[in-house]
Amino acid sequence: MELKEAARRILRQHWLLVVCFVVVGAVLGVVHAAQPTSYTASTRLVLGTDDPKSRTESGSIADTGKAIATSLTQVRRALEDAHVANRNPIDVAKNHVFVRALGTSGVVQLSVSDKDAKIAAAVANALANRVISVRRDVTTGELQSILTELDQRIGDLNKRISSVDQDIDQLNVQIAQTGSPATANSLRAQRDEDSRQRDFLAQQRALQESERITVLSNAALRPKADVISAASVPEQADSSPFAQELILGALLGLVLGIGAAGLIETFRPTLVGSDSLAREFGTPLLGAIPTGEDEQRARQLLSRVALRLRLASDSLGVHNVALVAVGPDIELGLLAATLDELAADATGRKVAQGVVAADGLAAGGSSAAASGRQQFRIRPFGLVDARPDNGQAALVLVSPSVAQKEEIDEVSHLLRVAGSPLLGLITYERPREQRPRLNLTSLRSR
Repeated sequence: MELKEAARRILRQHWLLVVCFVVVGAVLGVVHAAQPTSYTASTRLVLGTDDPKSRTESGSIADTGKAIATSLTQVRRALEDAHVANRNPIDVAKNHVFVRALGTSGVVQLSVSDKDAKIAAAVANALANRVISVRRDVTTGELQSILTELDQRIGDLNKRISSVDQDIDQLNVQIAQTGSPATANSLRAQRDEDSRQRDFLAQQRALQESERITVLSNAALRPKADVISAASVPEQADSSPFAQELILGALLGLVLGIGAAGLIETFRPTLVGSDSLAREFGTPLLGAIPTGEDEQRARQLLSRVALRLRLASDSLGVHNVALVAVGPDIELGLLAATLDELAADATGRKVAQGVVAADGLAAGGSSAAASGRQQFRIRPFGLVDARPDNGQAALVLVSPSVAQKEEIDEVSHLLRVAGSPLLGLITYERPREQRPRLNLTSLRSR
């Protein structure tokens, strides 16, 4: 199915359904936009990460901040810190906290909206401090445990060194007071052993202190999580999303309406347009019955259709034409009588020869009719005289310009059963209340 034909089938046939969906979507958008006036306070902070090298990394940093800021626990504590007791933490976390990255930088903007400007600023600042506190606990938790362990090791070594120093001092006193050379040598040997032990403990303490300094130096080089700018009380209210919600609702309704119309066309397909119907039946389009035209103009158009019928029948050598209706919305007998009369009048008058030639009918057609050949007749299907001397009857379809596939299939079966040649197709507009129906009786000769 071509795109143009699909658009005609969906938009022309189901335009009212699409319009209803668009109107409903626009109304829902307006209702959604009708929210109380709100204020938004924003604060900027860094989460203690390295500078991002791409927008993806920047978005990842913002996602980390959003995960912390929208945590129900942190929002509840932030409301407590801001001394706000009449707000639902679940609603605030879900609908009033926004976190986004600022370009490709590592700076994150945290915003809080509220109907009270002061509460919005207070909650934004309290929540930013909560995010920074949680971020520091996460990033520096291992550092604190390492420093605590190193401090414990250094303290233990200091105690052991102090104990060894006391032992050495006592040995020095004993060496000075003893009078026996053997005892003095024994005490000196023990003192030397304690001195070597102290030197070993001092080396271990120096190594632990060196590790502690290294850890602190590395921690000092890492970015620090902190609030760059605190939120101030907003002076202007947030802009109304009325126009945006209206457009989005209408677009959503348009998409749903087209989808619903397409779904209807899938299960109940229709053909729209005379050209589409002619292609479906595989027959030429002879013309369209005018609607809403004045009598003179309508008579001219119907005369043109009648002449084309005569030309098509002469090309096949048939003189009986049967009109087959597609659908029940046409007075087939009256139409056949009108076309039959107009065809006889147009071919029998010399004044109409210019019209006949302009429509492609050869001059021999009128002369043959005047020379006594079989009379050309147009009748509804089922009323054509089927006697042998009248010859075979050709069929002409009369269909509305918009027809259901079921109606077309029904007529297609009839055409296969009849076995008569198909001359062409005549279309007409289905009658509507706002479009007057053509009065065929007034076009006939009085």
